[in-house]
Amino acid sequence: MEQVNSTPLSVLIIAEYDPTFDWVQLTLQEQHYQIVGRVNSVEQALKRLARTHVNIVLADTSGEGVLDVAWMQELSLSSPGTLILVIATTMEMDFVREAMLAGAQGFLLKPFDLADLSRSIEQVHQLWLQRHTLLHETKQRTAAKSSAHTIALFSPKGGTGVTTLAVNLAIALKQQADIPVLLVDADLNTADVDVFLNVFSERSILDLFQLEQEIDPELLERVTADHATGIQVLRGDANLQFVEAPIEPGQMSDLMENLTMAWDGYIVINTSNNLDRWTVEILDVVDTVLVVTTPELPALRATRNFLALAEADQDESDKWQLVMNGYQNQKVLRMSDIEESIHYPVKITISQDADLVASSINRGSPLLLSHNKSAVARDIMALAKRLVDADPAFKQIHSKKGAPPPTKEEKGKRFSVRQMVMSALRPSNNLEQSVS
Repeated sequence: MEQVNSTPLSVLIIAEYDPTFDWVQLTLQEQHYQIVGRVNSVEQALKRLARTHVNIVLADTSGEGVLDVAWMQELSLSSPGTLILVIATTMEMDFVREAMLAGAQGFLLKPFDLADLSRSIEQVHQLWLQRHTLLHETKQRTAAKSSAHTIALFSPKGGTGVTTLAVNLAIALKQQADIPVLLVDADLNTADVDVFLNVFSERSILDLFQLEQEIDPELLERVTADHATGIQVLRGDANLQFVEAPIEPGQMSDLMENLTMAWDGYIVINTSNNLDRWTVEILDVVDTVLVVTTPELPALRATRNFLALAEADQDESDKWQLVMNGYQNQKVLRMSDIEESIHYPVKITISQDADLVASSINRGSPLLLSHNKSAVARDIMALAKRLVDADPAFKQIHSKKGAPPPTKEEKGKRFSVRQMVMSALRPSNNLEQSVS
């Protein structure tokens, strides 16, 4: 077989001793492949891969540990240039499906001949080259443009509907602007965006913290899930609510900035209602913060105290925007009284329909899909339109193209929440306990 490039492809074989693989190894060498080794276990293969880059891993199900697809997940993230081709029997198709979901690029069913083997390897590598080329071109186009526009939704009081708004706003932005939208669940306490959208992904935001590599479009494609509405979803990890999150100070803000450089469009970020250090880092670096509250006195008090803490009224960039969720016109509190009480203007209101929202959540079907004619859905679309009209993505991309990055002084003037919050918070990191 003629090689697809001038450099021979390197191959590592994982299989227990079998004369068949003597033939496979000899045949590949005759076809000018570089055989870097043949091992009988995944553990040995990973040790070899840690020392040597390999283009193709032929993984037969007879190899020790091959059937545990976790190693494929790890390898597909840590070494995306290494392609996995699994070899199995027709009785092992369940494993083949799991392997393809875990990161394998192709499979070969036994028995096979030379033509089958050569064709499978060539097809897997050619498809990877095409995909890699497209992603590289996307990355170059993204690098030539400005970064994404980041929107974080936060409430200093639980139960105000932040996640519902984040999920539906991401969809509304996609519909309004028709540009890429990435929804990030950065709530490390109660991550449930995937439940709201009924999406499944084996990857989560935690994978990006654990990987020591640059975030680029190719990596994002592997860790995010596609939703039917066209948005991409980076889910949170629900298990983190039971353990101490293994995230060092500064890692969350670094992640947000790296996502901004790798994504070309809107990034909508769902955050925790606890003003922990991770949430503070997010609020510090994003372009827009939608502060969500409801027309109840406890929520309004928490919101007033937070806005004062963040000195939102002194910010001239319109970064802090107050959203009144669950508003019932003036049945309970008049808007003028609310604004006077919290000393900050309400940018937009979202209607109340608790039963509709609960039904939408339980079905895993966002309001923008299941009840797009409802008052709640219309209000969320109005919010999305406001954001798009105020800062259209194409204007944001081209207006900043070639502009120098903001200085530390400029960032300090615009994003002052970290210093103020960290100095004001008590050890409990609970906003209600930290303000009077």
